Amino acid sequence: MFIPFFRRSLLLLVSFTCSAEIIESIEYKHYIISPHAPHEIKPELMSRSPIRTGNGSFNGHTDWYIDWHYRTMQHPDRCQLISITTKVHVIYTLPALSEYVSDEQTITIFNKFNAALTRHEMNHGNHGLMAAREIDAAINKIPAQRYCHRLTRSIENTSNRIVQKYTHADNEYDRMTQNGHTEGAVIY
Repeated sequence: MFIPFFRRSLLLLVSFTCSAEIIESIEYKHYIISPHAPHEIKPELMSRSPIRTGNGSFNGHTDWYIDWHYRTMQHPDRCQLISITTKVHVIYTLPALSEYVSDEQTITIFNKFNAALTRHEMNHGNHGLMAAREIDAAINKIPAQRYCHRLTRSIENTSNRIVQKYTHADNEYDRMTQNGHTEGAVIY
C-alpha cells in the first residue's frame, strides 16, 4: 500500500508524542483558636499554632510536594519518553475561630487578618502548582536520548532545578512581604 510522504511524516510525529497528566490536590488543615476579645487573638495564635520553628511559631503555613513519574522506551537507536504523570499536593495550615467566639469586634478583626493570611499562603501554594506545571511542560520538551539512563538523568536534573527555582521563589516572597506582614497578615 502506498502512503503519501506527508502522511508518513505525520505518522512519525504522532508516534513521538507522549501522554502527560498533571494531578493537583489541595488540602486544608485548620487549628482552632478561641479568643473572647481582640487583644486575645495574638496570644491564642501563638499558643495554639502547630507551626513551630526553633525561634517561635507561625500563624499559617503552606507545604507543597511534587512527584513526577514517567515511563521511557528504549528503541534500537534511541530512548524516548512515552508517559509522564506529575502530581502536586498543596497543604495549607491556617487558623480558624471556634464556633463559640461571639464578640463581633473579635470576629471582624480576625476575619480581616485571616483573609490576608490566606491570600499570602495561597500565593505560596501557587508556587507549587506553577512548579508542577512547569515540570510537566519541561519534561515533555526533553528530546529522546541515545540511552535511557541519559534521558532519566536529564528529566531528574530538569525537574529538580524547577523545584529549587520555586522553593527560592517562596523564600524570596516571604522576604519581600516579611512573611505576609506587608500584606496585612499580621495581628498586633
